[in-house]
Amino acid sequence: MDHVHLKRHYLIRSVILTGFTLLLAYLVVTEKLSHYLAPRLHMFSYVTLGILALLTIVSIRQALVGASAYDCECDDVHKVPRSPWTSIVVYGLFILPLAMGFLMPDKILGSAVAEKRGITLLSSDVRKLAEVAVATESTEQSAQEGDVTVEQKTKKQGDTRSATEGEKEDSTGQEENESQNEKGANPPETLDEAQIRKRFDTNGFGDFYTDMAVSLYKQPVISLDDKVFLDGLTTIELYAKEFAGKELETLGFVYRQPDFTAQQFVVARFSVSCCTADASVFGILVEKPDSSKWAKDSWVKVRGKIEIRKVDGYEMLVLKANHVEPVKAPKDPYVYYSYDAASNS
Repeated sequence: MDHVHLKRHYLIRSVILTGFTLLLAYLVVTEKLSHYLAPRLHMFSYVTLGILALLTIVSIRQALVGASAYDCECDDVHKVPRSPWTSIVVYGLFILPLAMGFLMPDKILGSAVAEKRGITLLSSDVRKLAEVAVATESTEQSAQEGDVTVEQKTKKQGDTRSATEGEKEDSTGQEENESQNEKGANPPETLDEAQIRKRFDTNGFGDFYTDMAVSLYKQPVISLDDKVFLDGLTTIELYAKEFAGKELETLGFVYRQPDFTAQQFVVARFSVSCCTADASVFGILVEKPDSSKWAKDSWVKVRGKIEIRKVDGYEMLVLKANHVEPVKAPKDPYVYYSYDAASNS
């Protein structure tokens, strides 16, 4: 094969490599890489961009330096397609995704994907699972304690009675606060952090969720922004009764299921672990008389009070919205778990 023919193939390969390098550079510079990959994987993309840039430079050099670049004793290991149709098929496999990357608009995931994958709504199911886990752990600890004397048992029973009486008092106070919350009143301002923490540190859900619950509860209006969306939802699920009546504000895209009433929609967000292929959907059921005017997949900011509702035999947390406004989708439309969110909120 003559050097002119080889040079033509190297030029085609250089153009393709340049295209992929520019496409990845464009996604990085415009911060649209998050539409495809989770932030923790962005470093790999930066490394890949560097490698592509080096390969592009080498390929362009091979195409431009002249005939001597193709002289080697490789026994056709570096052979190129010999017929025009083979060249079209081989290079087309690379040109097609490259053209799609440049020509097709960036589109974030929405209701069509959510409908296929299903959506996880804010409910008390997480709390039930956590309580089972805590009960199992307590049973295992009791089994490991071994035999105890009658006096010890009696003492423990007395302590248990005292604790139970204390819990009843706390429960009575909590029910009064819940009753106030259901009427729209916020928690008393006189509660200090220690008193608030006492509400949440008796369920054994761990220091992280206790800290998160205290942080959220102290807010006059709970703000579930991008940083705390998933951790905040989980915390509210675990402590559903404690958060009933609290005001909450968040944003997401509008999602509806066929069985929803005209007053209902879900304010939803996609969570990405690695890339959009493994995305899951989480959201809060919102109720407002004029909900039907918000178009599916439009982005809205919602504010309202959290209520506990029985739906098909399950306790469901519903946001009774008093304010909904249209907003633009954030640059990074997806949300992620962040186990230091409590300290940053």
